[in-house]
Amino acid sequence: RRNFLKHYWKPLVGTSLIWLLFDIVEYGLKQNDAAIFSADKNGPYRWVILTIFLTRLLSIPSLAAAPWLLKQMASKQVQMLGFVGCIVANAVLAIGYYSLHDNKFLFGALYIVQLSFQSLPGVTTMAIPAEIYPSAVRGTGASISAASGKIGATLGSFFFTMLKDEGEIQTIFWVVTGTSTAALLLTLATTPLYNGATIDLAEELAEEGKTAKAVQMLYSGPQEDSSNTTEEEESETESSDPEGCQ
Repeated sequence: RRNFLKHYWKPLVGTSLIWLLFDIVEYGLKQNDAAIFSADKNGPYRWVILTIFLTRLLSIPSLAAAPWLLKQMASKQVQMLGFVGCIVANAVLAIGYYSLHDNKFLFGALYIVQLSFQSLPGVTTMAIPAEIYPSAVRGTGASISAASGKIGATLGSFFFTMLKDEGEIQTIFWVVTGTSTAALLLTLATTPLYNGATIDLAEELAEEGKTAKAVQMLYSGPQEDSSNTTEEEESETESSDPEGCQ
């Protein structure tokens, strides 16, 4: 474990802090969205409950799209896309909060957009720690990251509720914009750009005790799948054999 922490500190800091920042947003918003939608205190409360239900329902397609995107793009790119969407949507909500809140349809639509983009890092913050660490210490790396997320959930629930009680709903969106920006920068700086072949090669090096080289491989970018290369070489060899040679 000491060897793991010595060499894998960079991805561990990244997955831990990014999960912490994400859970600040996720738990902080979802615990206080009733107050966000009823800030003007107009209309019956049942419409607030219905609005929250609809925002959750309409964000479900993004949850279904996240696994599909992970097959089309690298996990790092999906995570960056999610945080960029959160930054843009919440910045708009923060800047135009008072004018937008009077337009229930537009405000609700923007809130659904930011919830939908949240779904992407909601998947990747769990997927990346479960993939990038060597199998011998994968549980340790994922557990440390998950524990950091729970700290973020506690902080988000407490401070967002405090802001809600003080009537600073607009400030909540500014905080979400800031935390999403910090998470995006951490993703750029600490999250490796990898594919399945990269993970396999890094795992082989870690099993041989070459932990430092395993980390270098992890950050070396997507690698070519060796099995595909072997199949191509075999097919080329077969096609180049003379017809008479059996």
